Amino acid sequence: MQQIFDSAGSKERKSLGVRPITDHLMGSFWVSRGMPRKSLEQRDSSDKSAESLLNVTFWGVRGTLPSPGVEFAEFGGNTSCVEVSVPAQPDEPGTSLVLDAGTGIVAYGERALERGQKTFHVLLSHFHYDHVIGLTRFAPIFRPDVKIHFYGQAKGGMELHQIIEKLFSFPFFPIEYRQLPSRNNLNFHTVVPGSPFEIGSLVIIAHELCHPQQAVAYRVWDQDLSTSMVYATDHEHGTDSDLSLAAFSRNTELFLFDTTYTDDVYLAGRQGWGHSTAKRGAEIAAMAEVKAFGLFHHDPDATDDLLKNKLLPEGLSFFPASFLCKEGVTLALNARFQDEQLPMVVGGGSPIRRTLLSKRRKISG
Repeated sequence: MQQIFDSAGSKERKSLGVRPITDHLMGSFWVSRGMPRKSLEQRDSSDKSAESLLNVTFWGVRGTLPSPGVEFAEFGGNTSCVEVSVPAQPDEPGTSLVLDAGTGIVAYGERALERGQKTFHVLLSHFHYDHVIGLTRFAPIFRPDVKIHFYGQAKGGMELHQIIEKLFSFPFFPIEYRQLPSRNNLNFHTVVPGSPFEIGSLVIIAHELCHPQQAVAYRVWDQDLSTSMVYATDHEHGTDSDLSLAAFSRNTELFLFDTTYTDDVYLAGRQGWGHSTAKRGAEIAAMAEVKAFGLFHHDPDATDDLLKNKLLPEGLSFFPASFLCKEGVTLALNARFQDEQLPMVVGGGSPIRRTLLSKRRKISG
């Protein structure tokens, strides 16, 4: 039983009606690795001495179009790009991936090259311009000494590599795919929703969203499957997909969701555009019992003042641990992840804590 809210804000108790997707699929994943099948709750309640860690960095938090100008500077004007990383351990190299390749990936690529990174993993939720246009200025793609792995769905009768090739083609871009210095070091991996896969010490699974031409959410775990975040941008509320997304996101530390519109903007003619609101996102966060809810994919017309004074309060009215995603901010998700870490949380509750596994399980691959 989960607590959900009706449109007037009153509380009622009803069942999700959906088996927790991640618990079912990840249980099978553990078995496939020769590990005992356990529920998420059983894994979380085991030894508590060790510490897992995911770093989540916001490189771009806008949707649709970049937003230049001083009135957008506080939260940032670059479009969607979120980095998830784990630091190197004595027996494990560090791992870094990015979710989407909006204009935020430009700064990410430059910073990653400065720190000596030579292998890149880019997970694409879908291929609308605001989620891929940053690839045209992604510095690593113009170098011959790097490896880049792309992950995404095949669509419209095209394989993933054909979609990326189309982005770098006449008459849309002056440098064509065959001219890219990195072309021999580009690797493409087709994502199938519901099928877990691994990137270094991270474990990932995709889930279908409600969006024109389809998009996917990603849930990313540390290698113990004890700490996770969900990236669910470009989803329109109002269908059974809300329930399946809540089940997919259950108990995650961080839930990033498409809150493009305030309620009044959405109701004034944005239905069917494939995006959601802060209130509806907060309802899903409450159903999923997540630890923190990040308002993401800000409308390009939403000024900093509107985000703080209108959008955020709509989320907080349904879910106290709501915050506005802000370009340049890094969150550390671990046993001491607390709500006071979250930018722009107003009136949050007690610290957000979670016990983690002490025995780190090696996942091959």
